[in-house]
Amino acid sequence: MNKNFKLLFFNLLILGTLISISASSWLGMWMGLEMNLLAIIPLMYTKNNIASSEASVKYFIVQTIASSIIIINIIMIMINYNIQSNLDILNLNIIMMNSAFLVKIGMAPFHFWFPEIIHGLSWLNSLIILTWQKIAPMVLFMFNSTNSTFIIFVIVTSAIISSVSSLNLVNLKKILAFSSINHMSWMMSMMIFSKTVWMLYFLIYSFSTIILILFLNKMKILFVNQLSFMNNQKEMIMFFMLSFVSFMGLPPTIGFISKWLTIQVLIWEKWLFLTIILMILTTFMIFIYFQLMIYSILFNSNKNNFLKKSKIHFSQISIFNLINILGLILLTYLFNL
Repeated sequence: MNKNFKLLFFNLLILGTLISISASSWLGMWMGLEMNLLAIIPLMYTKNNIASSEASVKYFIVQTIASSIIIINIIMIMINYNIQSNLDILNLNIIMMNSAFLVKIGMAPFHFWFPEIIHGLSWLNSLIILTWQKIAPMVLFMFNSTNSTFIIFVIVTSAIISSVSSLNLVNLKKILAFSSINHMSWMMSMMIFSKTVWMLYFLIYSFSTIILILFLNKMKILFVNQLSFMNNQKEMIMFFMLSFVSFMGLPPTIGFISKWLTIQVLIWEKWLFLTIILMILTTFMIFIYFQLMIYSILFNSNKNNFLKKSKIHFSQISIFNLINILGLILLTYLFNL
């Protein structure tokens, strides 16, 4: 596709999201979502990736079904408000609309399409799905969230499924997809109590995801066994380890700040049981990340020498590592507030 057309569709993609989150009516919100959907489908197709066509069709079908559910429930809510019908029916319409938003972002138990589509896309398209495409549905879900029991069910289900499903995976795209579901469960817990912490968590998550995916895309890494090419390159190992430590949310990196603030808010609100569940299930994800880091350090890279053709400048590595370590300084400042 011509670069000018890609730039056009990318601008429409951004515009659709901005229209959705700033619309004054549900119909304007729905139109923004549809504009966003129609703009991203052409961006998904790449000539060198055969699976991108299948992934784009699957993504279009799933998002269209979710959009149909949204517009149907918008009409039903308008009718129920006009005739002053039973509140139980109105709450059911709101839950169905929220479920459609969850389908759009790939949250459990509506996640079955999400890893497969991420697997079929390129790294850069996966980056868009994992970050930008989650903004509008999550904001609209936050505006429409009234039933805390439903939200807690989604949070716990997403944390369990993402942790268990990530075990024994060898495809890094699928691992990042389930990691995204796990991070979304933490973010949704903040939708109930603190919108500011949710925004900070999403910004830090997006930053960590962008750094990690740009690195994997630059080095053309798709599977776990390809990580072993770094075992003789100390700079690469340091960058990869810091990126993953930040992504999993461990100190002293910037990714720990969002997890620490979330735990603090949940404890303040006396949701100790939910805090313990999230922390225990996140340890499964941390175990998987540590497996990847150990693989990149200990295993021999002789069979993967073709990957060494791609190189990252030392200055780029130093800048990204510095930003990750700055999380320690910011964390110290927050403790002293």
